[in-house]
Amino acid sequence: MEKWYESEIGQGILKAKYYHPGETTPQQFMDRVTGIFSPKVREAMRRYLEEASVCPAGRTLYAAGAKGKFKSSLSNCYILPSPQDDIESIFQINEEIAKIFSYGGGIGVNISCLRPKGSRVKNVARTSTGAISFLKIFDSTGEVISQNGRRGAMLVGLNCDHPDIYEFLHMKQENEKLASMNLSVLFKDDFMQAVIDKKPYELRFDVEATGEKIRRTINASEFFDEYCRTQWNWGDPGALFVDRLNDYNLLSGYDDYNIEITNPCGEFGSNAYNSCNLMSINLYNFIDDKFGENPHLNKEAFADAVHTAIRALDEILDYGYETQPLDANRTCIDDWRSVGLGLFGLADALIAMKLTYGSDEANKFTADVMRELFIEAARTSATVAGEKAPFGRYDWEKTKLSPLIELLKEEAPDVYALIEKNGLRNGTLISIAPTGSISLLMGTFTGGCEPLYKISYERTTHKMELEHKSFRVFAHSVHDLLKYHKLGDDLSDADIRKRFPWVIESHEVPFLNRVKLQAAMQKYVDNSISSTVNLRTEATPQEIRSIYLAAWKAKCKGITVFRDGCKRGNILGVTSQAPTIAYNTIEPVRRNDIARVNGCTLVRHTSCVDKMYITINRTPEGQIFEVFTNASGGCQSNIATITRLTSLALRAGVRVPTIIKQLANARCSACQALIRDGRRDISLSCGNAIASALAEVYNETQQNDADRYHDEHDNAAINRECPECHHHTLRPEGNCVTCSWCGWSKCE
Repeated sequence: MEKWYESEIGQGILKAKYYHPGETTPQQFMDRVTGIFSPKVREAMRRYLEEASVCPAGRTLYAAGAKGKFKSSLSNCYILPSPQDDIESIFQINEEIAKIFSYGGGIGVNISCLRPKGSRVKNVARTSTGAISFLKIFDSTGEVISQNGRRGAMLVGLNCDHPDIYEFLHMKQENEKLASMNLSVLFKDDFMQAVIDKKPYELRFDVEATGEKIRRTINASEFFDEYCRTQWNWGDPGALFVDRLNDYNLLSGYDDYNIEITNPCGEFGSNAYNSCNLMSINLYNFIDDKFGENPHLNKEAFADAVHTAIRALDEILDYGYETQPLDANRTCIDDWRSVGLGLFGLADALIAMKLTYGSDEANKFTADVMRELFIEAARTSATVAGEKAPFGRYDWEKTKLSPLIELLKEEAPDVYALIEKNGLRNGTLISIAPTGSISLLMGTFTGGCEPLYKISYERTTHKMELEHKSFRVFAHSVHDLLKYHKLGDDLSDADIRKRFPWVIESHEVPFLNRVKLQAAMQKYVDNSISSTVNLRTEATPQEIRSIYLAAWKAKCKGITVFRDGCKRGNILGVTSQAPTIAYNTIEPVRRNDIARVNGCTLVRHTSCVDKMYITINRTPEGQIFEVFTNASGGCQSNIATITRLTSLALRAGVRVPTIIKQLANARCSACQALIRDGRRDISLSCGNAIASALAEVYNETQQNDADRYHDEHDNAAINRECPECHHHTLRPEGNCVTCSWCGWSKCE
C-alpha cells in the first residue's frame, strides 16, 4: 500500500487538523513533531512515525512545536474535581472548564457533590434546582469557548447513589440543549449487587450547609432496567464502575489518589486536575509472517517500540509543562507524571494472525500482547526513574500495595525488583484510547481495541466526482490479505467473508465476546479502556442489560453500548439525508385486508389512568399494524384519538421507531410529579405509555430480522452525515465518533 502520508485521507487529515501555518509537506510535519524529543528518542520516533508504527495522540501532533506561535496543550483531556456544594465552587470549575477548552483540551467532571433537587437552600429560592440544572452553565461554556471552531469534549458523571439519579438518566430526553455532553453513571459494587439480588438501594445526600439529610429508597433492579431501556433508545449514559477504577491501578495504595471520573472517551481515569498524555502503537506493524503458516508477534521489535514510546511520553510531559492551562495541572505532573500508552490496529493484527475477533484464541493472543505491553512499559518507567527520578509523590510502601505491582511480582519478578530499586517515573502507564483520528491518519481503519468496522468503504476522488465514479478502499489488513493471496479487489465483502471466515465486521461479533476481549485486556491495563459495543437495530434492552452485567462481573472499568437506530444520532449534532416524500398520496392498508392477527396486551399506568390495557396487533409476517387501548380513567376521547392516529400511521407504513419517538416526547406534569415522589411504574404521559408498549413489542419483532442491518436507511444512526465532509461515514468509538472519510472526530 502507499505510505500513509501519500494517501488522500492522510493528506486531508494533515491539512485539516495538524499542519501549522507554513507547513506544506508531511516531512515538515514529522520533523516538527519529533523535534521536541531528545536526540536518541527523536531518531527512533521519526522512524516509527514514518512507518506508522507509533503515533502520539492528536493534541501532541498539533501542539508539538507550537511554543511561541499559539497556546495549545499537548494533553488531550483533563480531570476536574467535583464542584463543591456552593455557588463559588461551581463557577470556579466553570472558569477552569473555559480555560482548558481554550487550550484545546476536553474535560471530565463528576457533579455528585452538588445537592439534589428540592433540597433546602439559604437564599430567596428556598429550594435547590438540583445538581443537573448546573450543567446548562457548563454546556454554555462549551458552546462559547472552542479552538479552531471545535467545541471542547465534555463528560459529566453522577454517582449511582445520588438522589437526582433518575433525572440524570433522562436528561438527554428532556433537555436536548445538553445533547453535546457525554454522560456516565458511576455504578458502585454494592449497587450492582443489589441489581442482581433485586434488593432496595438507598440514595443519600447530606447537605452540609443546612444539616438536611436526604434519604430515598429505590429498587436497584428496576432502575437498572430503565437505565438499559434508556441506553437502547439514546445510547447514553454510559457506565463507569467506579470501585474497579479505584481498586485496580498503579496508585491504588495511595489514600490521596481518588478517581471520580474519566476523560470523555473513558480511557483515562485519574485524580483531580490530572491530564491524559497519550500515545499508541500500531500492533499490526509488529506481526511477522502475516497470513502465513506461522504468524506471530515480533516481541523484540514490539518491546523496543514500547521502550521508545514510554520515554517519548515522559519527555512530552516536560515539553508541555509550561503550556498546561492551570497551575494545578503542572502540580499533577510534578506529583504523578501520568502517561497513557495504548494500541491501535488490534483488529488488523487479529486478521493477520488468522484469528476471529472475540474468539478464545484471539482473546488469549490479545492478553499476551497486553502483558508484553505492560511489563515493558513498567520496565522502561523504572529504568528512567533510575536515570532521573521517580514521580514526585512516589512511595514504595504505597506502590507495592497495588494489585498490578503484585501481578508484576508473579509474572515479571525482574521488573518488580527494578521498581523496588529505582521506583517508577510515571504513576500511570497504560490507557487504551479509541484513536479514531490517528488510526485513520496512519492508514489503519481499526482504532484502539475496536473490531473492524467495515471490510471496505466506497470512496471518490475530486476528479472522479465530476464523472460520478467511485472506488473501494479496503481495511489495511484486508488489502494486504487479498494481495498475499494474489486476489483482485473485485471480490465483494460477502465473498471475502466466505473465503476468509475469520474476517468479520463489528456487528458480527457476539456482544458478550466483546466483553470477554475487554476483560482479557483489562488485566494488564492500569488505567482504562475505551470500548463501544455496536449492536444491530433489533438488539433488545435485555441484551444491553446482559452486556453491562457481564462487564461488571468481568471486572471491566467501564463500557459503552451503541445500538444502530438509536437517537444518539441527534446527540452527535448531525443530520441524516431526508427521503423524498410524496405528500397527500399514501393510502393506509385497510383493516379488513388482514385476515389473521397476532396480538399481545400490555399494562401501563399514568397519573390519571390506574390501568391502561394496550393491545398491539401484528400481521402473520410479524409487522406491527394497529393498536387498541382500554383505559380505566383519564380523558377517553384524548386516549382514543392518540390510539386511532397511531394505528393510522402504522397502516400507512410509517416506521415504528419514528412513531415511538413522537409519542415518547410527550411529558405530563402530573405524571412527572408522581415519578419524583417515587412512583417508578408511572409512564411520562398517556402517549408515552403507548410508546413504551410499542417499543417492547417492536424489539421482539426485530430479533429474527437480522437482514435489516444491511439496509442503508436503517443504518442512519451510525452512518450519519459528517458535519465537515458531508459524507455518511461516521462511526461510533467509545463516547466519541469519527468520520472514516475525512478524519473528523467529535471528542478530540
